[in-house]
Amino acid sequence: MTAFEARVAGRPTQGPAGWSIAWVDRSEGIARATNGETSVLLLVEGSGQEWWVTIRGRRIGVEVRSWRERVLAEAETSAQVAGGPVTVAATLPGLIVTVAVSVGDEVEAGATLLTIEAMKMQNEVRAPRSGRVSEVSVSSGQAVATGAPLLRLE
Repeated sequence: MTAFEARVAGRPTQGPAGWSIAWVDRSEGIARATNGETSVLLLVEGSGQEWWVTIRGRRIGVEVRSWRERVLAEAETSAQVAGGPVTVAATLPGLIVTVAVSVGDEVEAGATLLTIEAMKMQNEVRAPRSGRVSEVSVSSGQAVATGAPLLRLE
């Protein structure tokens, strides 16, 4: 299992076969790509998911996602395509701070459904697709475990 996935222009990508990359000066973002015969310097800038790699004067945007971020993105895409009922579950343990929706509410994809506090950070849980809230399984002040059902969209 790959720990990270790199995407260029929204598509998963890998470096060419036979090439390897090593840091020349990590603090300055300078790396070298080589295939044993040819060597090219790279400038690597960014943080989190958004990175830029400059090679031979061409600046390329690269999105880097962890295994967890990739799984969540795939689940979101599946939920949008499936169109059937979807149970929104907690992706981390925490305390429910606010519930922003009620049964019967119509929500758009990306709308905030509720907020979970974990490790003193508040995390918004957003709708994976548009739909109607058919069930709310939690309330403010309630502790939840990873995987606990929070609400259901139809």
